[in-house]
Formats: sequence, structure tokens, C-alpha cells
Amino acid sequence: MNFIAATVELRSTARDTINAFGLEYCCADAVVPGNSSDSEVKLRLLCYNREGPKLGTFKQWESGSRALITGNVVFSEDPTQPLDLIVNTIETNIPQDMYCNQVVLGNAFFGSDEIKERKNDSLAIKIGTSLDNSDVVTWLFMEAHSSRRKKLDERVRKGRPICVQGYLREYRKEGDDGSPYRAIVASDFSTRRDRAKTERNPAANSTASGYTEVDPVPDY
Repeated sequence: MNFIAATVELRSTARDTINAFGLEYCCADAVVPGNSSDSEVKLRLLCYNREGPKLGTFKQWESGSRALITGNVVFSEDPTQPLDLIVNTIETNIPQDMYCNQVVLGNAFFGSDEIKERKNDSLAIKIGTSLDNSDVVTWLFMEAHSSRRKKLDERVRKGRPICVQGYLREYRKEGDDGSPYRAIVASDFSTRRDRAKTERNPAANSTASGYTEVDPVPDY
């Protein structure tokens, strides 16, 4: 699962009720604010449709104001669509200039062995994240400061699971309604220790613990 704690700005006044992920939610459009409208992280907020303090606060939240929300980020199989944020907690009584954007991406894996150098002394590598109970994979970039180069060189292996802590960012070209450039800017990341492959059953490509290695994923 992918955890987020963020200050979110409400953009829609409507509170439609939809069925998603097997449950009924009250939903609304929102963003994690950016320096411009092209760099906002677009979200579809989903609040479980059961009467109580959380749903009451969600419904009374005023459009254009910010709230501090914690919850789970869910990626869509359609990369042009906003990310889903399933609301766990919501607090609207916050300073309106407050900013928070912290994410733990728990079900990702390296999508490439290539580490790209970017401007401003940063690095980027493609990663993938699989949708819940699905073979569908969605792609984004993990960005990190160049001081993480040694750790990346040691850990990168295409298909290797990775857990990333950082913040989400998106960028859209002006007037482009297609897929945004999407990245998690990592403050740190961790990987499971690689185990030596056994030759008892090479076809299964399993470790002694029964874990099956993730097959390499295709490039873009």
C-alpha cells in the first residue's frame, strides 16, 4: 500500500457518490498545490460513505481551502486520470499557507537499470507500481539527489522490489491533457536483500523462503 500525508486544496463543490474498490465513497476533485497549475498533483478524493465525523467534515469542507489529509494513494491503469486518495483522516482547521506532501510508496519495483542524470544535481530512474490484485502496472520516475548515486548503483536491478519515501510531483505541458510527467522525489529508499539463487529448481526462480522473483518489466 502507498501512504500519503498532504495538505490538499479542494477544487470541486460537488460531492458525488460512487462505487470504487468494492465500497461506496463520497468523492471530490482536489490537488496538492504546486508553484503553478501545471505542477499541481491532481487527486480524486474518496471518503467512505458512512455517516460520522469524518464524512461530515469532508462534506462541509469549502472549495478553494486546504485540509491536512492522511490516506492511501491508489494509481489508476489510465495514467491520464488523477491519482485516487482514499481518505483516512481529515483536518480542515489548519493555516491556509500550510504545506505538506509526504508519501511512502510501498509496492514499487525498479523498471530499468538505467540511472539518468538530470539538472540541479539530481538523478532519475524509472519505477513501476502494480495495481491491487492486478497484473496492470503503472509507471513513474523516482528522482533522488546525486548523493544517492552510490546506493542506487549498488541496489538497482530491473524488477527488484523497492520501498520509497519522498514526495509526489507532476508536471504537465500547458494545454496538454495527456499523461503528466509523474515522479516521487525520494528522501530515501529501501530494498529487500537479494538472496543467492539456488539451482534446485531454476525454472521456478525462487528463493529458499519461497519468494518468487519479479520478472523483468518492459521499457517504455
